[in-house]
Amino acid sequence: MTTSTYHRPSSSLTLHHDTWSAAVNESEQVHLQLGGPGEMTVVFASATASTPSEVSWECLNCAVPTSGNVTGKAHAYSTLMYFTKYLTAPALGAPYATDAQIVALQNTSSWAFDPFYASEQGDSYSDSAKPQFGLGAYSNPQEVYTSPVLHTVRLQNLTGGTTYAYRVAGSERLFNFSMPVNGFNFSSPYPFVLALTADLGQTAASKANVLNLLQIATSEGPGRGVALLSGDLSYADGYGPRWDSYARMMEPLASAVPVMVTGGNHEFGDGEAWTAYNARYPMPSESSGSVSNLWWSRDIGPVHIIALCSYAATAAGSLQYEWLASDLAAVDRQSTPWLLVMMHAPWYNSNSGHIAEAELMRRDMEPLLFQYGVDVVLSGHVHAYERVAPVLNGCLNSCGPVYLNLGDGGNYEGTYIPWREPQPPWSEFRESSFGVGGLRILNESHAQYSWQRSSCEGSEDPTHINFNQSCESILWNQYGRPVDNSQFANVTSDVTWIVRPRPLPNPGLCPLPADLSPQTACSVVLLPLPPSPPEPPSPPPQPSPPQPPPSLPAQFGLGVVVGTAVAGTVCGGALVALALLIIIPWSRRKLPARPLIEPLNPLSSSTVTLVTGGNAEHTHAA
Repeated sequence: MTTSTYHRPSSSLTLHHDTWSAAVNESEQVHLQLGGPGEMTVVFASATASTPSEVSWECLNCAVPTSGNVTGKAHAYSTLMYFTKYLTAPALGAPYATDAQIVALQNTSSWAFDPFYASEQGDSYSDSAKPQFGLGAYSNPQEVYTSPVLHTVRLQNLTGGTTYAYRVAGSERLFNFSMPVNGFNFSSPYPFVLALTADLGQTAASKANVLNLLQIATSEGPGRGVALLSGDLSYADGYGPRWDSYARMMEPLASAVPVMVTGGNHEFGDGEAWTAYNARYPMPSESSGSVSNLWWSRDIGPVHIIALCSYAATAAGSLQYEWLASDLAAVDRQSTPWLLVMMHAPWYNSNSGHIAEAELMRRDMEPLLFQYGVDVVLSGHVHAYERVAPVLNGCLNSCGPVYLNLGDGGNYEGTYIPWREPQPPWSEFRESSFGVGGLRILNESHAQYSWQRSSCEGSEDPTHINFNQSCESILWNQYGRPVDNSQFANVTSDVTWIVRPRPLPNPGLCPLPADLSPQTACSVVLLPLPPSPPEPPSPPPQPSPPQPPPSLPAQFGLGVVVGTAVAGTVCGGALVALALLIIIPWSRRKLPARPLIEPLNPLSSSTVTLVTGGNAEHTHAA
C-alpha cells in the first residue's frame, strides 16, 4: 500500500530475490513468538513438504538435564501478486526488481493461446513491454505467489529465565533463546527491557536497526528482553517473495529473541488481506481470549502487553472493543505493574503524514486506556519518530499514557517531512530519521526510555541512506530539497524517565472527564510544585521489594501523587466545585545521550512543561 506523498527518482541499482534462497539448501526463516504462559512458538520455512514439522530442544542451564522433540503443523498458501512502483523505484534503499523482471512475469504472449484450436489467444494473453502496476491478473499463473512450507511448532512448559538450545528440522544450525521471566512468579523480573520499532521494511537502514534491536533486547541478560514491532513488517505490499527475504533479514534477531507484532496497513492493503501475516506470525490470541490473531495480550516480564488492530472495528460493541474492555479489567497490576498497548496508526501525531487516520479509534478506545491506567502506547505508520507527553483528548493530563510513535524503522518509502507548526504542547520530541527505541523497566514505578538514531534519508548514494552520526534527513522531490523542519533534526538521541503513579488505577486521583468531545483549547489549573528534594540516587537495578522514591513528582512525575496534601487537594471538593480539570504538571529528568544498552543515571537538570490555554511554556532549571 503506497502511503508516502513524496516522489523521488529511482535508484540505479538492481536487486532481485527468488522465492527460495538459492544459497540455502535447508530450512530457514526461523523466528520466535511467545505463545501462552510457558510457551514459545517456533516458525520456520522449508522448500519441500518432506521436511517434518519438528523442533528438537535442550535446556542449557537446568539443574537436571532436560531435552525433547516437539512436532507441530505445516501449511502453505498462495496469493495473487500486487505490483507497486516501489519495487523498481523505492524512495529508500536498492530496488527489489527491475522493470524487465516484472514484465517477464506479466507478458504471457509466449504461452497464452490455445494450441489445439487454431492457436486462438486466451483471456490471459498480454504482450505489454511495460510493467503494469496494481493487482495482478488471476488468469496469469505467473502472477500467483505460492509460499514455501511454513512449519509452526509450539514448545510448552518452559521456565522463565531459562536458556534453551534448539534445532529445526531440515537444518543443522543450532539456535538458542531465553524464556522471558514471569512477573512476580520469578525472584525478580527487573530489570526488563523492551526493544521497540515499527514500519521496518528491508533496506540497509532496516537491517542496521534489526541488529540494534538485538543488542537492546539482550542487554540485560537471559530472559530479560523481547522486541515489539507495532505494524508494517516486511513491506511486501502484495509481492510474495518479499515476505521470504524479510524473514531471512530478521533471522539473526527473531531466532534468538521473541518478536511480538501487531499488523499494519502493509499487512492488510495491496491484496495482502492479512493472509501472509496470519500464516507466518501467530500471536497468543487464543490464550488471551481473543477470537482473532489481529488483537491479543500477554504478560511478559513485569508488563502486560496488549496489541490492538487499527484496521478492524473499534466501536463499543465490536469484537475488538469488548475484548479490550474485558482484558483491561482482568489485568493484575500486582503481577504486572506496567501496562503497555501497541497499535499501528498513532492517535497523536504532529507530522504532515497520515493526519487523523486513527481519530475514530481514538474516540472509541482512549477512555478505556485512560480508565485502566495504561502507561505507554506504541505506534508507527508515520515514518518519523515522535514522543508524546501524557495526554487525554488532546490536553496534557498527567494520568494519561506516554505515546511513542516509532514509524522510523527504515522502510523503502522513506521518511515523512514536514512537521506541522506550531508544535503541539503534547509533542515532546520529534524528528524525521531512522532509529529504534528501548524501554528499560527498573522497578514497579521507574523505567528508562531511550531512542537512538541510526541513519537518515538524504545521502547522495543511490540508496539515499546516510549512516553518518550527524546526518539530517533531506528529501529529493519535485519541489527541490526539503529538510527536516523539526527543532530536533540534528539530535541523535532522546533519553528520558517514565514513572508510573502510585497507586493506579485510582478513579479518585485520575477521574475520567465527563466531556470527551475533541478539545480545541485546554484550560488547566496548575498546582504549585513542592520544593525539590535532595537528588535521588539512581534507581536500583533489582529492588526487592520495589519501592517508589519519596516526593517523586518534583523530579519525575508522570501524573504521580505529590504527597498527601496535594492528593487531598486533587480529590478535595474545592477544585471539584470549580469544575476544572486538574493536571499535575508533567516533568521529566533529562538524561545524557548514551548507547541504549548502557545504564542511565539522572543528572541535576530537569524540564517542566506547563500548559495554559493550549499554549506550552517551557521552564528549564539547572
